[in-house]
Amino acid sequence: MHPLKYILFTILTTLFFCVSYQGWAQTAEVWVQKGIQSERNGDFKNALECYSQAVKLEPQLATAWFNRGVARIKLKQYSMAVVDLNKCILLDTGFQEAYFNRALALWRSGNLQFALTDISKYLAYFPYHKEARELRFSIALEAEDWDLAIQDLKRQSEKDTLNKSDLMLATLYEKAGKNDLACKHMERAISLSPDDVMLQHSAAMLFQRTGRYQRSMEILNRILLVETISNSLLLEIKHLKADNFFFMKDYTSAADMYTTLLQSDTGNANLLADYGHCLLQLEKYTEAEIILTRALRMKSTSLAYIYLGRGLARVKLQKGNEACEDWGKSYNLGEKAALKYLETYCNKKE
Repeated sequence: MHPLKYILFTILTTLFFCVSYQGWAQTAEVWVQKGIQSERNGDFKNALECYSQAVKLEPQLATAWFNRGVARIKLKQYSMAVVDLNKCILLDTGFQEAYFNRALALWRSGNLQFALTDISKYLAYFPYHKEARELRFSIALEAEDWDLAIQDLKRQSEKDTLNKSDLMLATLYEKAGKNDLACKHMERAISLSPDDVMLQHSAAMLFQRTGRYQRSMEILNRILLVETISNSLLLEIKHLKADNFFFMKDYTSAADMYTTLLQSDTGNANLLADYGHCLLQLEKYTEAEIILTRALRMKSTSLAYIYLGRGLARVKLQKGNEACEDWGKSYNLGEKAALKYLETYCNKKE
């Protein structure tokens, strides 16, 4: 070939490949833009197809993998979304939005700890991103990471000085085993909304669960002064009050209240169970056995508790074999305290 022709051929070939490569890359970007437009129109399936075309044309294009991952999230294809977002991050470790969306996909697919890692990494760069903070709070709740949930809730609530969040903070602190802080925030919540009967009710239950029976009683007595509460709530309040008497070892007052309540709520198995245990403390074993047997015949959420109590009544009535049967059932239903009685009276070690 003539040298001049060879040079001309080389130049034309180079230009051809350069133009072809640029067109190829632009085509991938065009597919991404088409996908974005489809998403705006709510057509996520078409968007997914567009991003897939972009990935085929340019496998190293991180934005194509990212957008396809986001489209998969919207189509609830969470596991596949994680795969796409993994590829995006592999190609561009600084692609922060990919961490946010991968956290969302991981959360929706049940991978809570990995989701927390991703969303925390994202928040390290964007600590004031409200949606990300709310997402981490939701994931932390599901993962039962109470300390992290508290941290995020407090940060979300800084602008309103925690006014709207004290009830939730009280709940989270209790779950975290920090009862003093739980009660502190509950006190603040009820002081800010003194006329909210349901909030007062929640407070009374929290104080009872945390062993602050006298404080619980104070709140219950305040609620009983309200004239407009429903009959069902009134019965709940009186039941809580009877339980407080029981926990404070005022068994006579507790028994009187249980008896009065049962006149209005004869079919309440849990109330019967509490009354039966109160009779045990008053050493009325025959009555306790009768009441607890009645409770067992009804639908109850506390069968293990009832079997435990009836076993105690029966052992006092010299019905040792029947007592052991009751404790065995109680233990099998998850009541660990029953094991002590099995070992003491029945010579059994489960």
